[in-house]
Amino acid sequence: MEVDLNFYIQSIVAVVVITDPVTRGIFFRQLTAAEPERRVEFVRRITIVVAVTLFGAALVGRELLDLLGINLGAFGVAGGLVVTLMGFEMLFGGEPSRAQGGKESREQPESFDGSVVVPYAIPFIAGPGAITTVITIAASADNGEGTIVALVAVAVAVALLPVGHLLVAKYLKLSEQAESVVTKIGGLLITTIGIQLMLSGIQRFFEG
Repeated sequence: MEVDLNFYIQSIVAVVVITDPVTRGIFFRQLTAAEPERRVEFVRRITIVVAVTLFGAALVGRELLDLLGINLGAFGVAGGLVVTLMGFEMLFGGEPSRAQGGKESREQPESFDGSVVVPYAIPFIAGPGAITTVITIAASADNGEGTIVALVAVAVAVALLPVGHLLVAKYLKLSEQAESVVTKIGGLLITTIGIQLMLSGIQRFFEG
């Protein structure tokens, strides 16, 4: 598979939409309402955990599949299906999918300190859906090019996390209806990208 600009753009959009720094930034504002002075500290910890998790998935996910003898094309189909189902859940439910933590990660804690890593950073941001998406992207092209694309996509998403949590969330006030609309639009994008990943996996399976 020849890697082109479209693949980079699609991959970046997929990872950014799934990690969703803007809407999650709004949730973050609500969850840290009692501790606004610690938001920078919390965001630093969240960003580190998400970066380690997703960069790790991009770097070793493909090698792990090879070690287990899993066909990359077959995984692309399976991963694309998971991403597609997540997109449908977001599209019709109007909130993050259960694979990304769902409602449980948005419950108001007494203190956010004990929820920074679990369930907020994992799985609300870097959940099974995000990890599967990153590995699927890494496995979607030969000669390590897919891994490079996955790393670029993760880098963009991680860079946007502090922006979404500290800047956008501070000034952007959305109603529940508006948040639902944003999530549904993201779900449509995720569904489309998931289907494209499935088709690429099918093509790779038969070409291999």
